[in-house]
Amino acid sequence: MTDPKPLKGLRAASQPPAPVYPTPMPPTLVRVAPPQKVTPPPKLIQSSGEFVANFLAPSYLLDGIVQRHFCYSLTAATGAGKTAIALRLAVHVGLGRKLGDREVEKGRVLYFASENSVDVQARWIAMAEHCGFDVNTIDVHFVSGASKLSEIAERITIEAAALGELALVVVDTSAATFEGTDENSNVDSLQHAKRMRSLTELKGAPTVLVLCHPVKSATNDNLLPRGGGSFIAEIDGNLCARKSDSAVELHWAGKFRGMDFAPILFRLDTVTAERLKDGRGRSMPTVMATPMDDAGKDAMAVAARTDEDMVLRAIDGNAGASSNELAKVLDWKMRDGRPYGVRVRRAAEKLAGDGLIMKHRGEWTLSARGEKELNRLDKRATGTDGRNSLVSILPQMPPKPVP
Repeated sequence: MTDPKPLKGLRAASQPPAPVYPTPMPPTLVRVAPPQKVTPPPKLIQSSGEFVANFLAPSYLLDGIVQRHFCYSLTAATGAGKTAIALRLAVHVGLGRKLGDREVEKGRVLYFASENSVDVQARWIAMAEHCGFDVNTIDVHFVSGASKLSEIAERITIEAAALGELALVVVDTSAATFEGTDENSNVDSLQHAKRMRSLTELKGAPTVLVLCHPVKSATNDNLLPRGGGSFIAEIDGNLCARKSDSAVELHWAGKFRGMDFAPILFRLDTVTAERLKDGRGRSMPTVMATPMDDAGKDAMAVAARTDEDMVLRAIDGNAGASSNELAKVLDWKMRDGRPYGVRVRRAAEKLAGDGLIMKHRGEWTLSARGEKELNRLDKRATGTDGRNSLVSILPQMPPKPVP
């Protein structure tokens, strides 16, 4: 009898099971990090030498006045020349020309024409002709139209970096770029000022000049930026443009980080340009600021006084005449040949302010002081006041019309 064969897939009962051994694991290596060097925080208390070790000397864009990496406001009443002065500064920075007797660092300019870009275009076209630069090559660049700086900040940063280092950024105006809800709120004004200051961080660490409207009822003695006081507290200085009869004076008011400086004088000229025409091909007048020295200001004051004397005599000899009629008598004409009545009104307003003329039933007449002043002028012209005889610069007026 043969032995039974084991069933397939099973071990015979007489055979012990094969032992099972665990798979050996590789040894774990433990790395010990080197001890970290602890850097102590910088000292709060510095020695005298440590305190001045990192001093950075001021870098002036407009020598002795406007510094690089600083943020300034330029405050002036409407019509006092803030845009004209800002554009003049842009020209001088772009060309590296002196402004008056002060050196100007040559550099790239970025101008935000936010309030009235069409007006800035017209002024720029005229300035190119009168200042002698090519609009296609001068290193001045513009952002046209009102926009929220917070929304275009990234694009401006990228595009400005592509241009290269900036020397000057002009924001025209503060009101057109204000993003708050209340201009008189210190919180909103502070945020606005910080946003303006952030432009100094563009490539090149430029000077930032923000054109501002003044507070309500401002006079030449308090030309401060409109809005909350936190705005002027945040910026580095408030330049201001004070307009007088003969010139516009650029100085400062309220705050200025830096040395005091002698005012810079400008003349506001009404100019035209060959390229500047309206839709009918007629010349378009615009305004340009021209730097002046003290001699120029004195000459303008003499010219203004001469106009006043001539208008005083014209009123005396032409009772009831309008400004345009007096301009015809004086032969004062504008470029297009029309009577220069504005020039007459400007002189008449000054005479009225001095109490030399007054309005009676809508017509200018001489006051008692005006009669006395006219007699003095007549005596001086004929040499009967004891002075040397002078040739009268006043025109001879026609006789008063017979009623």
